[in-house]
Amino acid sequence: MSRRASFRIIERPDGLFNIAVTLAGGGTHAREGLSTPAEIESALSLLRELMAACGAELVEEPTLGLAAE
Repeated sequence: MSRRASFRIIERPDGLFNIAVTLAGGGTHAREGLSTPAEIESALSLLRELMAACGAELVEEPTLGLAAE
C-alpha cells in the first residue's frame, strides 16, 4: 500500500510562510518562517525528495476558499 503525506502552505500575519506536512498516520510537522517563493520551493523540493525516498506520495491539500460564481 502506498504511503501518503499532504502539505499546505500557510501565510502568517507577519508576511512569512510556514509549510505544514501531515503524514498518513496523523502526525504533523512544520517548516516555519520561510520568506520568499524560492525558499518555499526549495523546502518543497527537499520534502518531495525525502518522501520519494520513503516511498510516500506528497500531495498538496486543497485550499479552502470561495468558489467563483
